Amino acid sequence: ATLGSSVNLHRCSRSRARARLEKLMDQRSSTVTSALGGAAAIGLAWLDAHHLTLDVIALSILIATLYKNWFWRALCVAASYKALGAVPGAEVLPAWGFAVLAVVIMNIPPLRFYACFRAQPEEGCVFVTGADSGMGEATVLLLSTKPGYEVVYAGCFLESSFDVLKAKVKSAGGDEYKVVPVLLDVTSDESVTDAATTVETDLATRKPAVGLIGVINCAGMGFSGPAEYFPIEMYKRQMDVNFFGYIRVVQAFMPLVKAATSVPGVRRGRVVFIGTGGGILSPGPPLLTAYMASKWAIEAFCRSMRVEMQLRELPIDCCMVNPGFVKPTMLMSEGLKLNGRMWDACAMKLGSEVAQEEYGPLLEQFIKYSAEQPGTHVSEVAKAMVVVLAAGRPASSTKVGFDSKAAPIVGSLPVTVSEWVIKKSMFGTLGTV
Repeated sequence: ATLGSSVNLHRCSRSRARARLEKLMDQRSSTVTSALGGAAAIGLAWLDAHHLTLDVIALSILIATLYKNWFWRALCVAASYKALGAVPGAEVLPAWGFAVLAVVIMNIPPLRFYACFRAQPEEGCVFVTGADSGMGEATVLLLSTKPGYEVVYAGCFLESSFDVLKAKVKSAGGDEYKVVPVLLDVTSDESVTDAATTVETDLATRKPAVGLIGVINCAGMGFSGPAEYFPIEMYKRQMDVNFFGYIRVVQAFMPLVKAATSVPGVRRGRVVFIGTGGGILSPGPPLLTAYMASKWAIEAFCRSMRVEMQLRELPIDCCMVNPGFVKPTMLMSEGLKLNGRMWDACAMKLGSEVAQEEYGPLLEQFIKYSAEQPGTHVSEVAKAMVVVLAAGRPASSTKVGFDSKAAPIVGSLPVTVSEWVIKKSMFGTLGTV
């Protein structure tokens, strides 16, 4: 009896403990539910109070994903700041909050579901001009290390550059057997035609899986001198290399690019031109009338051809790669020799040394300024070329180097301000304002 009573008592104790535990759990559950409900209510109330601010923030970030160019993203930052203060009901963010928003806008990756941001496969063959040295050589060296590109045709002005280039490719760890040097003088119709025929014949022999998908124009030269005395023949020579030379190459090689990109399933083609600085938005530096005229001319050509390809619905993109000061290249060493020729030509034309007497000190200051600039290494330009080749849709202009990215900002300032910046930074004087 005593044992049975103890068992019943134990059972009752357990039942009461269970009941108390269930009651406690119900209370806690009710408390948690109330807390969550309260938090949700607070959150919804906060969202309701600040939804316009959040809408502006979300829209600013979404618009930023449409652009890869840092300049346009910077404009998105400025527009978001303006919108937060202008949209009724939206609130201006505190300094730290806007700083966070600016960092997000500048760094958020583009949305990949846009076709223009889907990378193209690294495949096919590429023709590069100006491969004797500088940017063209660096581009060939880098492309030779990319296994996807089957053949890299290197347009060289000098036949003696062939073996030198091959040795550099081997030293860089590239595949020397897929680099094919081609003799090329961009100022000669016959030479350019022969180069195109050489490439066409080699493609027919090799039978690569994908044909010629890219033409990269790196050949170039740079004259400098005073506009009022600069010899017309030198203007013609400058345009013949940097403008007409590019056009000769493009027109000769376009049939090969069109043939390769017309095959179903093949990647898009590329026609790339080397520009300078910030492109057509750059301020006009003095003493470079011939050089800047040639570069701005080819950029106008590129922009027009780019739209023509779009209207024809051809899968070929034309674009510029605009570097600032690039080192090492032949422009500095060869430029000094060209300056000597320019002064001699001016003296022969004028019958005196008046051109050098009046503008010699300015040109010397410009040369000094150019030499002092740290510049961007040629390998960075080569990397930009690889990016442009692989981009889903390349930007119309890719800037390389800080000075190149700053140039369009300076060029977009009021003319008197941009001129002040150029004169003061390059020559340390304002002249006549």
